Amino acid sequence: LELCNRKRLQATTGRKLFYLQESDSMAESYRVAAIPPYTELGEGPHWDIARQSLYYVSLTDAWIHRWDYREGKVYSASIDGIRFATFIVPVKGRSDCFVIGDTIRLLVIRWDGKASKATIVRELACLGPDHVDNRFNDGKVDPWGRLYVGSMLNESAGNPFEKATGALWRYCDRTGQMVEQDRNIYISNGLAWNRATNKFYFVDSGANHIKEYDIDLDGNLINPRIWYDFKPDGADPGYFGDGMTIDSEGNLYVACFNGYKVVKISPEKKILAEYKVPAKQVTSASFGGPKLDDLFVTTAAKNLTGPQEEPAGAVFKISGIGAKGLAMNEVVLKD
Repeated sequence: LELCNRKRLQATTGRKLFYLQESDSMAESYRVAAIPPYTELGEGPHWDIARQSLYYVSLTDAWIHRWDYREGKVYSASIDGIRFATFIVPVKGRSDCFVIGDTIRLLVIRWDGKASKATIVRELACLGPDHVDNRFNDGKVDPWGRLYVGSMLNESAGNPFEKATGALWRYCDRTGQMVEQDRNIYISNGLAWNRATNKFYFVDSGANHIKEYDIDLDGNLINPRIWYDFKPDGADPGYFGDGMTIDSEGNLYVACFNGYKVVKISPEKKILAEYKVPAKQVTSASFGGPKLDDLFVTTAAKNLTGPQEEPAGAVFKISGIGAKGLAMNEVVLKD
């Protein structure tokens, strides 16, 4: 194991990397450990309390992963018949079933968490022919078991930073339909719910802002407004918001792609802390661990903005940040 500090980021070829953040005005001391293997495009971290495991995906090469906290080991599986694996969430009451996103399909898959292959059980929903140039991106489940997922222009069809063809969707299990919640979105990304205030937060990476919505009794997202802009003066900050999570006090933790960091934003819209990792392309974040006080951060090794070196693509476990997350939710399906 190697210790390094904020002024001297360095990669190692060992099993883990520890990175020590010096105390400053933005954050207290914390520790970062890299968890291999290195993914092309790590995304969708989901902490499963029952299994004490972190599930996540490698989006572009369509692998799913589970890091077992007790064993300190990663199990990985491929799935025949899919092009992408954009997110993974467990199905409530079925320990070996999950929902994943693949292009414009939502699929139920079966995986025991250890085998090198997972299998498709059924197609849950599909966006249809009007959306063939799009693909799903982040997906997450609300506190009531409802699945929400964002879409964006598929990179093979054009530049998603230039065409706002994406949308935000809610899957209705009663009808089996996708219900549009918002449209004209560039790159759908982070999703988070504040149950105490009945608010929903959503990152559009292309617009580089976070929207806030109210939630009606049916789970529809209403009254959208821009809540936080990463470029308030129009200047490019050099990174864009990506995946996101929330802590028990309502602070948002937003992955900064191209920024080597996750930022902590208060309900008053102030940046309270920045948590650095030794990888440029930071994609998402999720609280986990036995006490829900570790922050797991996914990154990408794929050459999206330039050559990336190890430990890019690793999952980073950030400890000692003095915050606690909320239990993540399983999707409720009728059969």
